[in-house]
Order: sequence, then structure tokens, then C-alpha cells
Amino acid sequence: MNEPQGGETDPLQLRLQALSALEKALRDALAIVPLDQVVQQVTVMFPRTPVEIDTGSPSRFHGRVQKVSVSMPEELTAAVRTRTGPGGFSHYVTGAVEERLRLELMDEFAAELEAANGPLTPEELEEARREWPDYQG
Repeated sequence: MNEPQGGETDPLQLRLQALSALEKALRDALAIVPLDQVVQQVTVMFPRTPVEIDTGSPSRFHGRVQKVSVSMPEELTAAVRTRTGPGGFSHYVTGAVEERLRLELMDEFAAELEAANGPLTPEELEEARREWPDYQG
């Protein structure tokens, strides 16, 4: 994994790895557990705030690269260059696009679950909230 200056772990990479691990765990569970049980477990176990975890999983996008041209506002490109320094722009943008894609895939998966099982009831949502570690009920 690439590390930013000072040997710190890149928070963006941690988020991407966490989402990758979550997606794999959900697919593995759905392969052997009935959908309604997976949905029930997700609703009671899902934390209120995201938790960054280092899964050690590499990006699922690797291999050959393709140069593309992207138009962005000057202020945005300047802000990215300031954060990344020389040579880091492509890596930064690739990570951002990969994170966005994973979030969209998770949204699609959530929509599939809702289509198959219907929306969560207010009671189910309240039960899930009570299970969150920081519940202030």
C-alpha cells in the first residue's frame, strides 16, 4: 500500500479496503444464508458512523492502465496537486473514482435488497438504532 509522507496510512485506501471487504462479506453471506437473515443481521450490526478498517485487501482494479483526459475546474486540480505533490495526481483521482464506484455498487445492492424484501419498517430501524454503540435513546 502506498503511504503518504511521514509513514501514515492513506485514509482513502483504508476506506476503499473496508468497502471491498464489506462487499465480499455480503456476497459470501448471500451465497449460503437466506436473504432475509442477511438483511436482518445488517440492520442490527451496521454502525451509525463509518469505521475505517485495514483489511489488507488490495484494490480489485489493477493491471494495465489507460491514459484518459478529464476536464476539471482549475481550483479543484490545484487543490488535488497541493495534496498529492508531484506524480500523485493520477493515484489520487483513481482512488476517488474507485471509491465512488464502490459506493454506487453498494447503493445498487441496497436497492436490490429493498426490492426483494420491501423497505425496513420503523420498528426494524428503531431496533437497529438501539444496537448501535453510541445510541443515546
